[in-house]
Amino acid sequence: MKLEFVIETGKSVAETRVFIDQKILARPEATMLLAEHRWEGNVLHASGSLGTGTMTVEHGKVLVDLELSAFGQVARNQIERTLNEQFKRLSQ
Repeated sequence: MKLEFVIETGKSVAETRVFIDQKILARPEATMLLAEHRWEGNVLHASGSLGTGTMTVEHGKVLVDLELSAFGQVARNQIERTLNEQFKRLSQ
């Protein structure tokens, strides 16, 4: 099952990447989705027990494109809600 959505950040690419590296990837609960991750340019490729996919950082927004595992499908709403809540902190 695909999960695609856009998070408006209102921040530059550089600010958003630093936020992802320091605040999101460092969170223990992020390991279920982002256990293995790497940057290719402004695209974060990630995989974990909840699924695989990318977060593409653009000026003012992040494009989330995930393919959820069976376990991830059960947590779909929580994944989207958690990512939105984390990125809201960036715009504060």
